[in-house]
Order: sequence, then structure tokens, then C-alpha cells
Amino acid sequence: MKPRALARRLLAALPLVAACGASTRLVPEGPHPPHLQEFVTVAYPPPPAEIEEIPPAREDPSCAWMDGHYQWDGRRWGWEAGRWVVPTPGCYYAPPVVAWSKAGEDRLYYTPPRWYRNDAASLTERTAGCAAPRPCAR
Repeated sequence: MKPRALARRLLAALPLVAACGASTRLVPEGPHPPHLQEFVTVAYPPPPAEIEEIPPAREDPSCAWMDGHYQWDGRRWGWEAGRWVVPTPGCYYAPPVVAWSKAGEDRLYYTPPRWYRNDAASLTERTAGCAAPRPCAR
């Protein structure tokens, strides 16, 4: 096929490829501010994440999808399913983190998920947190 013909076909297919892109509204995410990050020692890492089928998007444009994750309960990992929520304005979600200690210790740490204000990096523990988002109405 000639380069021009190939280019025309690719340009013609571009809208179809764009239409197949992800359109799920996701909660705003960001990192745990280092000075606020909680470290919980865990005995072993979580299993691989579960595969979730995202239910159809809510009609409410303020609803966003929050992925599921494993949560440490002090003895074992438990799956917390993903869900549609209404994020609190001015806040973002920091997903859970599991990491080995970088201080030469052989310890595995877990940082639970948390919601922070957008300006949390400059705030204290008492003022940086946000309320958990409310679930989307059915």
C-alpha cells in the first residue's frame, strides 16, 4: 500500500479509535504528603488486585469511580470493592501504598488510602484531611 493511501486510512480510522477511549470519570488522585503519610507494618504483601467490572456510569456528572483496593485489618488483607462516589470539592484521593522499608530494615509497610485537601502538602495532620466522599445516589 502506498504511503498516501495508508495515511488516508489511518486518518479515517482515527475518530473510531478515539470513540473507543476510556470515558469513565475517575476520582482525582494524588500522593500522600510525606509529612502526613502513615506507616503500618504488615506481615506480608496483599494478593494481586481483584478484577472488577465497573457498573454503568451514573447520570449524575458529579459522580466518579473510585477503584477497589486491599486493606490491612491488622491480621490479613481484605478486599474493599470499588464504587461510585461524589468527591468532596477541593479534595483528592491518595490510594493505598505498600512498600519495603528504605532504611535498611527488612520491613513491609502499608499506608492506608486517605482523602486530602488539595493544599495538604502545606498543612498539618489536623487540617489536611477531607471527609470521605458520599456514595452516589442510585
